[in-house]
Amino acid sequence: MALFRPELETCPICGSTGNCHIHDYYGRSIIDFNSGIPEKSNLCVMRVFCDSCCHAHAILPDIIIPYSSYSLLFVLRILGEYFAGLSTIEQLCERYGISQNQLFKWVALFKAHKQEWLGLLADAEISDLSFLKNLSFAGSYSSFSMEFIQRSSRSFLQSHRNPVPRSPKNARYHQTVFAPDISIF
Repeated sequence: MALFRPELETCPICGSTGNCHIHDYYGRSIIDFNSGIPEKSNLCVMRVFCDSCCHAHAILPDIIIPYSSYSLLFVLRILGEYFAGLSTIEQLCERYGISQNQLFKWVALFKAHKQEWLGLLADAEISDLSFLKNLSFAGSYSSFSMEFIQRSSRSFLQSHRNPVPRSPKNARYHQTVFAPDISIF
């Protein structure tokens, strides 16, 4: 985030360049996995404001799944253990402090997003664990993340689509990936 320069960005609502500036910051809690234990952390999220269309935009790093209390890496770690069969469902849920219902929601969402990304035939050919490994070891998760958002109007593992703004006047929410985008891996 230290490298992010809002004055160089293009507003995702109105398309103007050079009209964004830091507006404010807000706090957000996120659950992650640190030193073998689930841990709740507080993050400071930057919001930028576009002087051209008067919209504010939250700048979320790749590790945040919009509208989720859990970090992307936390969810991917659990899914990796689940798909590898390293633990029983009960052991996974107890170790990470989640319900079985939450685990099954993440598994279903992962499978749906994998199929949406790969298509029906490739999805059948590539195992969930292989896809997860390729995703985790990709040269740049940020590139995948940006393309997934552009294709589906939501972030990878985000549970619902974002509303599509009809015009700059009534746009309440729009998701895009600002550049420069920095890889988390």
